[in-house]
Amino acid sequence: MAIVHRASPLRIGPLTIQPVSDGAILQMPPASIFKDAASEEWQPHVPLNAHGNIELALTCLLVRVGDRRILVDTGFGPRPDRPEVGLLAQSLAEVGVSAEDVDTVVLSHPHGDHVGGTVLGAGEAATPAYPKARYWLGKADWEHGRQPGAPVVEVVQEKIAPLHAAQRLDLADGEQEIAPGVRLLPLPGHTPGHMGVAFTAGQETAVYVGDLVHHALQIDHPEWSPVFDSLPQLSRETRQALVERARREGALVLSYHLPFPGIGRITNAGWEAVAG
Repeated sequence: MAIVHRASPLRIGPLTIQPVSDGAILQMPPASIFKDAASEEWQPHVPLNAHGNIELALTCLLVRVGDRRILVDTGFGPRPDRPEVGLLAQSLAEVGVSAEDVDTVVLSHPHGDHVGGTVLGAGEAATPAYPKARYWLGKADWEHGRQPGAPVVEVVQEKIAPLHAAQRLDLADGEQEIAPGVRLLPLPGHTPGHMGVAFTAGQETAVYVGDLVHHALQIDHPEWSPVFDSLPQLSRETRQALVERARREGALVLSYHLPFPGIGRITNAGWEAVAG
């Protein structure tokens, strides 16, 4: 059985934010992440595994506020061929939460490693994996993903369309508060409707950045876009603005792919991880 990582919850006012792991991607070629950089710029700073690949965490978030239970991203979902991923249900069980307890699911964007766990079954038999939840997705991603030939059309058809058919899908267009202190935040570029989540209480702020950042070096080099960015120039601009804002405001940054639990701050020295 794969090991489930555990992390202490983060508390911001009445919000409790619990990182929950879906596992890790073990076979990511570094050229996919650092396509904009010369090898000598990244190689001294990037450990590779035995196969010469970067390992990327898959860290979803469970947010508790009052009696609400909000899940941010759903991971790969169970993959019999990939035992290193699909661990979210086990991670949620470790903190005493079942799929039935979740009332809201935020999908940062329709890539398989973020929305693979949205439904159970396939085709006409597909049903929402979180049966009592409403699901949020960026409106631009829904519209783009339904266009013939779009790179995400298959994922949208398999993992998002069943939510729409079940009348459980809500589309975010701009900033949207979905619970007290929990606000959907457009961060476009990785996909047209890619969005993060801002958590605020008083003067405290934390921002989940989804796939705006795949590696900590992008904090120092926001101009580096991976091959997965559908609008790379927009992604660079969004990343630059987010980095500057988080540094200026001292906000905590919550990431999906940085080493678990993926929490840190952006200082003048770059990314500083905060132990979870």
